[in-house]
Amino acid sequence: MATRRPRRASVASRDDARRATAQLNRLLRALEKLLALYGGTASAEKRRLLTELGPLRLDRARQLLALQRIVCYLSGFPDDAAVHRAARRLAAGFAARLARLPRAQREQLDDSGAAGSVTRHSYAASAARWMQRRSAGAVALDWQAETAADALAALIAPRLAPMEAEAVDLSKAGLRRWLAQASDGRSGSDLAWLLAQAGAGAVRQAFDRDFDAAEVPLAWRLDDRCGITCNVLRGPVVPRQGGMRRPSGDARTAIVQPIAIERLSPRAAARLLDVWRAALWSRTRTVLQVEQPNLDECYLADLGAGLQFAAIGVAPARRDLLEATYGHLLLANGMPIGYGGFTTLFAQVNTGINVFPEFRGSEAAFAFEQALRTMHTITGNQRFIVNPYQFGAGNDEALQSGAYWFYYRLGFRSADAAVRVLAEREIARLRAERGYRVPIATLRRLAACDIHLDLSDDAGTTFFDEAWLGHLAAGITPVLAREGVASRAEAIARLTRRIAGLLGVRLADCGAIERRGLAQFAPILAQIDDLAAWAKVDRDALAQVVRARWAVREREFIAGMRGHARLRAALGDAAQRRAARLRR
Repeated sequence: MATRRPRRASVASRDDARRATAQLNRLLRALEKLLALYGGTASAEKRRLLTELGPLRLDRARQLLALQRIVCYLSGFPDDAAVHRAARRLAAGFAARLARLPRAQREQLDDSGAAGSVTRHSYAASAARWMQRRSAGAVALDWQAETAADALAALIAPRLAPMEAEAVDLSKAGLRRWLAQASDGRSGSDLAWLLAQAGAGAVRQAFDRDFDAAEVPLAWRLDDRCGITCNVLRGPVVPRQGGMRRPSGDARTAIVQPIAIERLSPRAAARLLDVWRAALWSRTRTVLQVEQPNLDECYLADLGAGLQFAAIGVAPARRDLLEATYGHLLLANGMPIGYGGFTTLFAQVNTGINVFPEFRGSEAAFAFEQALRTMHTITGNQRFIVNPYQFGAGNDEALQSGAYWFYYRLGFRSADAAVRVLAEREIARLRAERGYRVPIATLRRLAACDIHLDLSDDAGTTFFDEAWLGHLAAGITPVLAREGVASRAEAIARLTRRIAGLLGVRLADCGAIERRGLAQFAPILAQIDDLAAWAKVDRDALAQVVRARWAVREREFIAGMRGHARLRAALGDAAQRRAARLRR
């Protein structure tokens, strides 16, 4: 007859497990409450709790996410060197911790950015190559994705030999068989072989366009280096002596104060870019500038207390005509804490910020005020613009976080007068009624238009409506048609010669890049009716803007655009005339 002893042992084991889980949860909750507290006994208590957490085994995904937030937060904003060391000890080996979780719990962490988890997403070809170099064998085609067969068929079918195309089965199973045969096992993985087919030059550009358009799904298993707890830009650690800093209360005055900016060498920019890419791509996020960066234009500003602001430009081949764009990254003691971009257009900058969830409750508002200060130092702009998506239009995360008020407290105001009245009414209720929360429906109404922050009282007079860019683009077709030749290439050539003559530019003295630049500007500048009547000084300044457009760095172009009031007014008039014709 069986005895009851094994059953009693099992009960005891379960009781031990429950007690261990309760202890772990207690430690995590205690640390969470202490994160933003500095001074007094907070530092010693953080060290004690972190030390207790070290040997404990996590058995739930939510526990690992809680630990990840704690480790990231205290790595970026440590009380002292001892707290930082304790946090970094816990940061190491996250992949091993995750591997010990039950399979169902591990799968809940996909797309979390945790070391050891799998990030599933459709990435650009440049991202796929970077992952292949940095995590060889850890990134592969995601055959589990529902879109895998269609995406790969769209990429592979145009590259098959004529008769070969008749024999290839473009189903998922057929494509896997074909890739196995085509690679003959030489390149290690389907993805590695596929990327090796890109070639160079124009062939590679065509491959990358098709890869990006097909939205090829990838599965990337993050190692400790690329997981968000260990993805750090190395440098000196600055303890957080006085806790979190707050915005100045007078954003306009703070932002117009110049700040020292360092332009990084291409090698230093590449090191920063590796951290930047891992921070975004591990979280299934991206910006164009980290996909197509300009390593010759990467800036870093020290915001004090271990906080840094980085900005990087986009490769010349991917630049827009009238706008200059940069990606930006905020780091705290080397930990990426938030990101975004900023785009210049004459005297204005369109921007926004996304703070990573691990750093909510930190000094995000102060950091963004200083980020705006750095953007102003780079661009000399007079107005900041934030588009509605950043604070709620089609963005549930921004609605839930009340992002509108983040910008409002820094001085941003809605462009529409009726929305401004609604915002003033709601902010009055927030100040008067303890516990009041603005309804989501109201936040959606607040996200009905752009918000602006003007740095001077006359910034509105220098404003260029972003919608006008679309009207100028629509004007290109009739401008070329008026040349009266069947060939659009010949029409562009004629316009280019005429515009070059008006600007006093000798095409024979221009390099290939300058000539291509003039050809792109010509159909836009041809929409200015009185260009020939401009004063020589204005036409000379415009010629300098055109020459600067595809220079290695964009700051000269930005300064030229900002200072050319005649060009801004003329293009605005042309755009509005085009819009009026379309309304008839």
